[in-house]
Amino acid sequence: MKIGFFRMNLTDRPLKLRKVNQEDCELLWNLANDPTVRSASFSSDIISWEEHIKWFTNKLNSTNCYYFIVLNNHDKLIGQIRFDVNSQLQAEVNISINLKERGKGYASHLIKLAVEHLFAHTLIKSINAFIKSDNQASIKSFQKAGFKYIGIEKIREKDFALHYITVKDNE
Repeated sequence: MKIGFFRMNLTDRPLKLRKVNQEDCELLWNLANDPTVRSASFSSDIISWEEHIKWFTNKLNSTNCYYFIVLNNHDKLIGQIRFDVNSQLQAEVNISINLKERGKGYASHLIKLAVEHLFAHTLIKSINAFIKSDNQASIKSFQKAGFKYIGIEKIREKDFALHYITVKDNE
């Protein structure tokens, strides 16, 4: 799959996707260990550098992972979004926004841009988001991006999550 830059305008704030590459390893490790990101995750433990390198290398080499950096029109980091393919037709989404860019309305636009790209360039027909019930910012962002609430699900053996989904048009 050929991936370059894809743009979406937020009036005066265009966003673009860039495929994650090896040089993003430290940047994504720092973003993942941000205290707010950790508290919104189902595993809130700090991630060691060694764990991250192993995980990151696996994601980069996986054909079941679509992983993007999201930048503004000045190439400033807005956040990351990752889709892990569960089957040929379904994926699970993970998103985090750079600390300095939170609260500016980027999340729902970032989600829409990446979802549109994924649906246009893959066979994936639906995308699932699993969100902690106290993560109001994510709930609002996914709802604003067109995801629909379908219920509460038990995930990862002991955690419960709100399950949101979006489906490719005409499916």
